[in-house]
Amino acid sequence: MATPKHKLYKDAETLFVEQGMTCAAIAEQLSITEATLSKWRNTMKWDTLREAALAAPGTIRKILTCELQHIAAGGAPRVDADALSKVAKSLNYFDGRVSLSVIISVFKEFDTWMAGVDPARAVEISEAHRLFVNHRAEIDSNR
Repeated sequence: MATPKHKLYKDAETLFVEQGMTCAAIAEQLSITEATLSKWRNTMKWDTLREAALAAPGTIRKILTCELQHIAAGGAPRVDADALSKVAKSLNYFDGRVSLSVIISVFKEFDTWMAGVDPARAVEISEAHRLFVNHRAEIDSNR
């Protein structure tokens, strides 16, 4: 099917595919009916395009950060943040990656236990844990 000739089509597609906005939010922003957007979404396979565009964790983080700033400034939610969060968690699962907060929690519990078993070794191990957490934080901030 040929791309619709509407002058705001490409803008609407970008907002849906790359920015993760809902059709309702796009309709409000661009003054295009939700019915038109829904038609474009289905016929032009926007959902498939969105899946590919939003698959990168860095993209998800960027979208959620922009959305958070928009909401903090008093704006109404425009992005399905819950769906994006689920996508991010799924990606981490398939990457075999555990969230940094889980790693920190487990390390704290282990370090507390080790301190009771062998205090001198606990100091050594907790330093290695601290280095690993810093390493992972660096990697995660660049993704």
